[in-house]
Amino acid sequence: MYTEFSTLGRLISNNNTITFGSQVPRSCANWIFENNTTYPNGDIAELDGLTLTECRQWCNLTVNCVGISYVFGYSPVECWIKETIDFADVSNDPAKLVYRCY
Repeated sequence: MYTEFSTLGRLISNNNTITFGSQVPRSCANWIFENNTTYPNGDIAELDGLTLTECRQWCNLTVNCVGISYVFGYSPVECWIKETIDFADVSNDPAKLVYRCY
């Protein structure tokens, strides 16, 4: 299986057929905040140097984004756009925040 991420959505090719997982970015009006937490997998992209507000805005503009991991303990700060959040794979980290859409 071949997977490619683009602004059009998630393209999945299987047996020479391409389908879209989503074509429209999801706008999240409600966020759940978790402090000192990280979910290490499920990343779409890393964007460095953004403010927390900018990071959340990127998530709103990114197809299939379900949340962000914001690492303020590094310089520059890291914004991880998440496609999935696996609640079974969680770690404590005092330098990180997680916002997820619900």
